[in-house]
Amino acid sequence: MKRPYERIIRSVVNQSARSAPVLLLVVHSTESNNMPGITDLSNLGDWFDTPAAQCSAHVGVDAEGHSAQYVPDSRKSWACARFNSSSMNVEMIGRASQKFWPDKQLRKTAKYYAYWGKKFSIPVRKAKVNPTSGAILRSGIIRHSELGDAGGNHNDPGPSFPMKRLLLLTRYYRIRG
Repeated sequence: MKRPYERIIRSVVNQSARSAPVLLLVVHSTESNNMPGITDLSNLGDWFDTPAAQCSAHVGVDAEGHSAQYVPDSRKSWACARFNSSSMNVEMIGRASQKFWPDKQLRKTAKYYAYWGKKFSIPVRKAKVNPTSGAILRSGIIRHSELGDAGGNHNDPGPSFPMKRLLLLTRYYRIRG
C-alpha cells in the first residue's frame, strides 16, 4: 500500500524517540478554521516547530484534502500525553464544535489510517483504552476525546465527528490498497 501524497514534508522540533509499538490511530481536530490552500497546514507546522508549544502530530489534513507530514512515522509525535509512543496522529483542520466534516478531508485521513493500519498491523475498528490508567484494551482507531485524562483530557474532534464514516472509508482504502 502506498503512502498518501503530502503537499508539505517537514520534520518539526517537537518530537522524540518512540518507546512502544504503534497500537492506536488517533483522530484530532486543530481547533482552528480551515483556510483555502495550504496556508493552514504551513501554519500548523510552524506551531509544531515552536519548542514552547510542546505539541505535534505526524500529519495534518485540511478540508480540501491536502496533507502535510510533520513527524516521521518512526518517531513519536507529542499529541496525546501517555499514548504518544503507542500512537500515530492526524490533526484535521477544524473544530470540535463543527457539525460537518468535508468528504475530501475524511477520505485523506482514512487513507493514512489504512496505510498505517497495514504498516503497523492495526485492525480497522474502534480502539478501546482505559482513560484513567492509559492501558490500551484494544488496538484500532480512536478519537482524542476518548483517551480521557491519560490522553490529556481533550474534547476533539467533537461529538459530531463522523467516526462510522471514517471507519468505513478506512476499510475501503485498506482493501483497495
